Amino acid sequence: MRRKTLVFFGLILFSLFLVAAKYDYVLEEGDKTVKASECDKCHKIIYEEWSKDAHSKAYTSDAFKKASKNYEMQECVSCHAPQQNADEKNLKTRPVHKDDGVSCTSCHLRDNMIYGPYKLEAKHKSEQDASFLKSESCAGCHVPTFQEWQASGSKKTCQECHMPRVEREVVQMGFFYSLILSKRMVGRHYLDHEQLFKDAARITGEAGKGTVKLSVTNRAGGHNMPTGKYGDYRIVFHTQVKDAEGNTVFTKDEIFSTLQKNGIAPQKTVTFEYPISVVTGKRYRVNSNLTYRVEGRPEFQVASWDGEIEGGK
Repeated sequence: MRRKTLVFFGLILFSLFLVAAKYDYVLEEGDKTVKASECDKCHKIIYEEWSKDAHSKAYTSDAFKKASKNYEMQECVSCHAPQQNADEKNLKTRPVHKDDGVSCTSCHLRDNMIYGPYKLEAKHKSEQDASFLKSESCAGCHVPTFQEWQASGSKKTCQECHMPRVEREVVQMGFFYSLILSKRMVGRHYLDHEQLFKDAARITGEAGKGTVKLSVTNRAGGHNMPTGKYGDYRIVFHTQVKDAEGNTVFTKDEIFSTLQKNGIAPQKTVTFEYPISVVTGKRYRVNSNLTYRVEGRPEFQVASWDGEIEGGK
């Protein structure tokens, strides 16, 4: 029985070797680089996740079209449609399929070889590269954020927060292959902002008579909040005070922006104290919330706080 099992698996590996040459076209670079949809044939879940992620829309988004002056700023395109992952000075634009944005080949194809974090037997040639699990692999296109991460001393990698791993098969090729392919811990290729922001920040408050003191803490620990080199990434801290009848008596926005370079550093707290013009003896409701805003993307509430103040001294 054991011998039959070994022969069975040996035949499978041999058949994979025989068909590998058929898939050599996915190793081509430059004008012959394949579209991301080619990877969907085997890596269906990863392709589906990537299709929903901002990386797949890095070139086609309205925000990028506007920021790059309709693609005139070529230095921007090398990050938004890169041929391959590289350090900032050596990034080059992919000459074809730019609409794919930061595609499968951008990260996994270089020197006519497919690289990934695991050693796998595949239909195409592939090699293991452990650097896929390190923050350095993100540094080429995210230099300021990477530098902030380095300065923070965080032990968590970019991937741990932005590509949390889930257990599943790397490829989906039908029932037969599901019987012989083992599951692995695979990085998710879709960034779930709602989950990411869940514990990213905290608001605390102290409400007194005619005054409110509010503090915002960046709990994420890896980089500034917000972070980025280009574009207008914003965290808006909005505070509103209403009387018992629901009338707004005070409102204030504090804006943390990559353009203003005033992001909250990792594990740091900023505090605001507001005097409120109120009527003695009356009580007022205070609501503060922190919202992530980027042009062309949905808004996300990061944190909130509710309190009550009393009019008078």
